[in-house]
Amino acid sequence: MKKNSLIIGMCLLLTAFVACKKENGNEGGNGNEGNEQPIEGSLSGVFSVGNGKQVRFSQGNLQYQASTDTWRFAEHQYDCIGSTNSNISMFYQGWVDLFGWGTSGYNDIKPWHIDYNMEANSITGTKYDWGLNNAISNGGNKAGLWHLLTIDEWGYIVHSRNGSRFAKATVNNVRGLLLLPDGWSTTIYALNAVNEAEGGYESNYISATDWSDILEANGVVFLPCAGIREGNTVNYVNGFGRYWSSTYIEKARSLFIHQSDVRPEGADYHWGLAVRLVQDVK
Repeated sequence: MKKNSLIIGMCLLLTAFVACKKENGNEGGNGNEGNEQPIEGSLSGVFSVGNGKQVRFSQGNLQYQASTDTWRFAEHQYDCIGSTNSNISMFYQGWVDLFGWGTSGYNDIKPWHIDYNMEANSITGTKYDWGLNNAISNGGNKAGLWHLLTIDEWGYIVHSRNGSRFAKATVNNVRGLLLLPDGWSTTIYALNAVNEAEGGYESNYISATDWSDILEANGVVFLPCAGIREGNTVNYVNGFGRYWSSTYIEKARSLFIHQSDVRPEGADYHWGLAVRLVQDVK
């Protein structure tokens, strides 16, 4: 009897241990359950996008190489490919980061398509969304881990959250928009023209060291002015940025970043714009 009681006791202890590990996110799942282990390629900052919903951003803009059919996130947040996006084609061996709306590869809508007449529907929750359709090589390497923001969510991040939300800046000589995470404390780093859409890129000059050691380390997101591709012509690199949403209302919708403005607005779906993906905080 004593032997049987000992075996039963050990089994109960083992069951409790396994249950505890599962509850703490150390076994099973994709490593992001319970908001304890963000998946590979995600940043630390948490951003509210609506009531009760938060996201984390990817470590950089989405990039694609046609010759190997590979997707990845840029190594640094301030990285953008620029003028060589003009080489986009199914044979190009370099990387590109400006994409026509919904050109995820799903339903034969390839990333190198430069003028495709998408149906006038939002792509929210569909595989025309790059993150839902594709494995990102340095972002968990599995389809379905990432997604676009809707235009309302972009608007909420920029204009509706409490406290410090954004500021224009030049980071490591690259112009763009800083997004400040929920609960940002002004004591972390002194920023000018916070929450001022008309503030210029010269409002804040940030070195690569301050960026990596202070701002990025404390969850700040940077959206570089990656420009726009129209056909095989690339313009406005380091001048303005447009970032796709998953929303279509009369036009495909994007976040527009300009020297004197930040706003959600429409964009022609055949334009090549930047893509920044997010993951839901669970």
